[in-house]
Amino acid sequence: MLFFLPSSTLKYYIMQLLSPSQVKAKEVEILDYIVHLCQEHGLRYYLSYGSLLGAVRHKGFIPWDDDIDISMPRADYEQLLKVMLATPHSRFVTLTPRAKGYPYHYAKVVDLSTRLMEEELDDFAGNGLWVDIFPLDGVNAQEPTLQKKMAQYFNSCRASASFKQCPPGNKPWKWRVVKMIGTKAFARLVTLCSRRKAFDGAQYVAHMPTALRYLFPRRLFDEVVKVEFEGRLYDAPAAYDEYLTILYGDYMQIPPEDQRITHCVKAVEV
Repeated sequence: MLFFLPSSTLKYYIMQLLSPSQVKAKEVEILDYIVHLCQEHGLRYYLSYGSLLGAVRHKGFIPWDDDIDISMPRADYEQLLKVMLATPHSRFVTLTPRAKGYPYHYAKVVDLSTRLMEEELDDFAGNGLWVDIFPLDGVNAQEPTLQKKMAQYFNSCRASASFKQCPPGNKPWKWRVVKMIGTKAFARLVTLCSRRKAFDGAQYVAHMPTALRYLFPRRLFDEVVKVEFEGRLYDAPAAYDEYLTILYGDYMQIPPEDQRITHCVKAVEV
C-alpha cells in the first residue's frame, strides 16, 4: 500500500505519469540537443536501430516503441562526451560509465526535468527520460571471435549486476558475484574489449557487445542522408536499406501484434 512507501518514493507515485506522446516529445528534445552539439563541433552521428527503422517505416517512432538510439564512431563519441561534460546543461545531463552509480557501458543524455519509475533496476543520479548514444568500433572480421565473445560476456555480467534482485534466467550465486564486483568494473571491461581497432579504415564496424549478431560494413557509413523522424530531419547512413536488412531482415514488413516488442516507459515530470 502506498503509505508504506518512503516519502521520497511516494511523491513520484502520486504524480501523474507522462502520456506516451509527452514522453516521445521530451525525448525528441533531448535528441535535438545532442544533434545541435554534433553539428556545432563537426561530429558524425547516425539515427540507429529501432529509431532508424521507425524513421524509414513510420517517419517517427515505431508505434509500440518509445526510445531513441543514435550511434557514433568511437572518436566522435568520445569528443562529444568531452564537449558535454565541459559545458554542463541545466536540463540535460550526460551520463557515462564513469558517473557514480551509472550502470551502463555506453552514454545516455538524460532529461533532469523527468524521473523514471523503475522498480527492478538499481537507482542512479539523473535517472530520467533519455537518449542512448552507442559507440561504433572497428572490427577485424577475419580475427577469432574471442574479442566479441568477451565483450558480450562482460556486458551480460554488467546487465545482471544492475538489478536489485536476481533477474530471471540468472543463477543466484552468479548474480551475487557480479553484484559484488559491480557494474562499473564490467563496463570498463566492455570498453577495453571494444576499442582495439579504429572506426575509420576498418572493413567492418559494430557496437562490440552485439558484434556476434550485427556486423556492419564500414562503407555503409561513408555517406549520410537526411531521414524524417517526428517532423524533423536527422542523419542516417545513406545505405540504410542494407543496414536495416542486417538488423531486421524484411524490415518494411509490419510484425504481427504478438511479435511486437513493446517498450513502455513510465515517467513523471519533476
